[in-house]
Amino acid sequence: MRSLQNNKLLRVLAVAMVLAIMAGGWILYGLEKANQAGVEVTTASPVSAQVIDQSKITAAAKKAMPSVVAVLSTKEVTVSPFGQSPFSDDPFFRRFYGDAPDQQRKRPLHGLGSGVIVRQEGGEGYILTNAHVIAEADDIKVTLHDDTELKAEVIGMDEGSDVAMLKIQADNLPVLPLADSDKAEVGNIVLAIGSPFGLGSTVTMGIISAKGRADVTITQYADFIQTDAAINPGNSGGALINLDGDLVGINTAILSRTGGYQGIGFAIPSNLARRVMDSLVKHGEIVRGWLGVGIQDIDDATAEQLGLKDTKGVGITSVEPGSPAADAQLQEYDVIRKVNGKAVNSRRALVSIVGIKEPGTEVELEIQRDGKTRTVTVTLGKRPADLAERGPDGATEILSGVYAGDITPELRGHLQLPENARGVVIVKTDDEKMESSVPLQPGDIIIAVNRKGVTSVEQAQKAIKAGTRDKVLLLVKRGSYNTFATVKK
Repeated sequence: MRSLQNNKLLRVLAVAMVLAIMAGGWILYGLEKANQAGVEVTTASPVSAQVIDQSKITAAAKKAMPSVVAVLSTKEVTVSPFGQSPFSDDPFFRRFYGDAPDQQRKRPLHGLGSGVIVRQEGGEGYILTNAHVIAEADDIKVTLHDDTELKAEVIGMDEGSDVAMLKIQADNLPVLPLADSDKAEVGNIVLAIGSPFGLGSTVTMGIISAKGRADVTITQYADFIQTDAAINPGNSGGALINLDGDLVGINTAILSRTGGYQGIGFAIPSNLARRVMDSLVKHGEIVRGWLGVGIQDIDDATAEQLGLKDTKGVGITSVEPGSPAADAQLQEYDVIRKVNGKAVNSRRALVSIVGIKEPGTEVELEIQRDGKTRTVTVTLGKRPADLAERGPDGATEILSGVYAGDITPELRGHLQLPENARGVVIVKTDDEKMESSVPLQPGDIIIAVNRKGVTSVEQAQKAIKAGTRDKVLLLVKRGSYNTFATVKK
């Protein structure tokens, strides 16, 4: 009896499995037919549901690909037949092989990247790319989608945002429209197009993983879009597009421990690229917004002293007389929390937000002063030309080959500075450019310039500028000792 019941149960289960398989097949067949008919099909997941439309992805790629070019930069470098041999300076070695300087030869050094055609005026086309793609190049050529090779001229570049603009002589170019990158949202599907490893017209797909990445130490002025669309060497300067086939960003860099793609890439937003492009065309350079304040990040100890509940925001340490900040009556010890409603949680973020805006722009600052929240409207000025450009690490070249920064909690920890350190800290040096009576090194603290005490980069720059000689006297603290250093401007 038990055996018969078991047999019946097995037959019922078998029939149920067959019906389930048939039902699954009908569902898959229906989905395939719907896709072929151009019907949007929604697939649900535990995290989210998103619309998949293959035809839209294909159409976007076809629209944008002709506008993306390969950029080949060439720089002549001088090499010695001795190379890096340890015997290259040995007199005995040179007796037999001659002097290296007399046998030096030049050879071309090539770099490969991508670019995007964004403007056509008469018989001239304009291309956006990355500044690092064409930096120090002696010759630049671009290869169009149809394999036409053209010589390119540099209109201008902005190392602060890593944006450069090229010009070529050509008609009827496929111009790629620029989208409003502010409207792009996290989760949007995007395509990255470029020439990775020299493979032109390569398309990869992903989503926007994050926006507003201003604290990534790639450039000084940026508000990066983060994406998981594959960006590999050679993709720099290429296009990040939305599903309308419009330019959302310029692919710039990857975050990787291996040098290859690991799922985290960064693109310069199209709105920033447009701003740089317009400024380069109009002024031949990028003009930046300026507040006129000294700032630093807030640590726990500072937050407690200022009566703050957390470390969010950026503290004002000084206000430049006659600056936009002074006109708006900003004060030392004020803490800037937001700019135009957008939270600002680091010095780098504030520098980026202000620096990418046009002078004359009004911005609304939310500040905290003496425990109370206030709103202040500031009209940005033009960043003074005598303020040197800062590199990705936030350092300013105050003297030839000497890069320094204000002592911030990050630098204090990174360079292991004592808690009572005061002055301007040297972040890095370029030994080929620097001419100093005493070798300077990262971690050295400049206490005084030309006998005048300094506590900020701005003060150091003013003291250096005020000097009438071509050399500057520094009082430098290293560890527990002070020393004089005479450095050429």
